Amino acid sequence: MVFTITAFATSWLCWLPLVAATRQVWSISPGDAPLLILLGTFGPLFAAVAVVGRTSGFRGLGEFIGQAFRWRVSILWYAAALLGPALVRIVVLHVNILNGGSFADVTDPSHWVSIPLTFVFVLLIGGPTGEEFGWRGFLLQRVQPVTGVLWAAIVIGVITALWHLPLFFIPDTPQSDLPFALFTLRTVSLSLISTLLYNGTRRSLLLVLLFHAAMNTWPNTLYILDAETSLVPYISSTIIYSVAAALLAALGLLRGRGDRRKAARTEPAVAA
Repeated sequence: MVFTITAFATSWLCWLPLVAATRQVWSISPGDAPLLILLGTFGPLFAAVAVVGRTSGFRGLGEFIGQAFRWRVSILWYAAALLGPALVRIVVLHVNILNGGSFADVTDPSHWVSIPLTFVFVLLIGGPTGEEFGWRGFLLQRVQPVTGVLWAAIVIGVITALWHLPLFFIPDTPQSDLPFALFTLRTVSLSLISTLLYNGTRRSLLLVLLFHAAMNTWPNTLYILDAETSLVPYISSTIIYSVAAALLAALGLLRGRGDRRKAARTEPAVAA
């Protein structure tokens, strides 16, 4: 509970003043809003570092951060993490066209040249680094030995969705125009997929970070915007990810209580 409470408190202390400002009960400088939103995204990372540092010291912190540098995994995992979101985006593009939508000119070289820079930007400050160290790198390996892999992924997905809640009340955030129920379904589905990536690669947080970054990069590169800012693309991709997550569960790929690595040397009930 310590980690979860700290993650929520750290992020919400940054975001709730912005919610109050939109209700005109608090005053926030327009220039400070982006910084507060950005700092809030690192709440899970800060919370995980604080708990690991307190319980395991510098050696534990080294092992914790080291998860992001476990790169020796099958190339198939890299393909799944990096190209899977691209494939989903291509399908969504076609669905959007069939529904009368429009999208950017994919023949424009600027869209493709921007991909590496966009990817690095998203990876570092666009969500993956701030979130995944906490949700998968810390919480998952402490919850799944207790609840099992499937339920751990579901619970963490729900927690992650609730953690985002203040962003739905802050104008101009990606969440502000989304139905919370749809966002929760998507977040839980992605949690199941990320759990498979993490456990399947023997706790390589790198693959989860790459998947999260790729998933956020392709929409920014091959964006789909029509005059009505339709939710069809978001709904389409959510359906695809949800079906994929359901198949993983149905095929038994999320059974058991974690991968074959030694369990983390912390007290699950206290640290989580």
